[in-house]
Amino acid sequence: MNDTSALPLWKKNLRILWAAQFIAMIAMSACLPFLPLFVRDLGINDLQQAQQWSGLIAAGPFFLSIISVPFWGSLGDKYGRKLMIVRAIVGLALAMGLMGLAQNVWQLLFLRMLQGAISGFIASTLAFVSSTTPKQHSGYAIAILQSSVSAGPVVGSFIGGILSDAVGVRAVFIYVAIACIISSIIVMIYVHEEKSQHTANKNASLLNNLRYVGSMPALRTLVLLIFLVQSAIVFFSPVLPFYIEQLGALHNRLSTITGIFVGIGGLFSVTFASYWGKRSDRKGYGKTIRLAAIVTGTATILQAFVPHYIWLFPLRAIAGIFTAALIPTLYAAFSKNSPAENRAGLMGIASGATLFGNLIAPILCGWIASYWGIHIALILPGILMFIVWIGSKKEEHYELNG
Repeated sequence: MNDTSALPLWKKNLRILWAAQFIAMIAMSACLPFLPLFVRDLGINDLQQAQQWSGLIAAGPFFLSIISVPFWGSLGDKYGRKLMIVRAIVGLALAMGLMGLAQNVWQLLFLRMLQGAISGFIASTLAFVSSTTPKQHSGYAIAILQSSVSAGPVVGSFIGGILSDAVGVRAVFIYVAIACIISSIIVMIYVHEEKSQHTANKNASLLNNLRYVGSMPALRTLVLLIFLVQSAIVFFSPVLPFYIEQLGALHNRLSTITGIFVGIGGLFSVTFASYWGKRSDRKGYGKTIRLAAIVTGTATILQAFVPHYIWLFPLRAIAGIFTAALIPTLYAAFSKNSPAENRAGLMGIASGATLFGNLIAPILCGWIASYWGIHIALILPGILMFIVWIGSKKEEHYELNG
């Protein structure tokens, strides 16, 4: 094992938080890709209604997290960012455990909304890392941290697919809660936040942070791009199992195939995360975002025209390679433009843009797929990526040199 005693504290914390977030993402991805099938188990058998409910359930956490995550971020600036990480993952464990007991779709929707109000683990770790990492390494650090968001589903979706087919989704929720508790223990024991890393900002507030972002053109642009990118990334998730089923997958293997599909994208995202992070530190975000957006958009649209589900996998791999560049690079640019004393709160707003995309996109997807067809729901996120390409191309003067 490599000796980590000589590593700077920010690198040590980054490694621990990567591991903790990796465990949490394995847990979450063990059931989240299969929520549309759980909706069926809860009595929604009509395909149109199932697609609409799947969109609502997928978006559930983000109804409240849009407000709660920036709020928790401002509290992190006041009282400590490690505390917010532990609070978030314990909240996630509670919400996930209760979902396994849901008796109808209304209860499931309520618990998903509760998850959004009390969780926010990914946003909390992002705020910690962006606040404690030297600026010249922020692109690399954020890309590495975000790679755990892609790495977790590689393992979790595969395991969850097998478990879901074998024992049902309900049992998987209990395993998720246990894994999250393990992750919280790792953070409590091994992550260290020095006083020099956190000087309490008693004037930090959500309103002041919103005003600051509104006054900075670069931050406003980045928030919009983050929202569009995340909307495109998650747009199709509520109806993915239904699409794979339409393309010939056997019903009794549907969860497993869906899990493999999700895992492939995550695998390639993890593989290329470090490359994109170092590239953004060297060259700024503009060129990286433009390249990634145009390739991801093209690969996404092509998925709407495949004759069999097996053709989805190479396109998913291509999208995974370039998707790895998008959100981490935008987060790094946002972090570099944010003052240290309220960076956690400002990164909470950046995370809020991600969450807003997570809220709007699945709901739109559920309705669009139910009325105009699943193929249209695949073409639209590709178009969103083209809009991101155009938007970032016009913002040359926001290019960062790190």
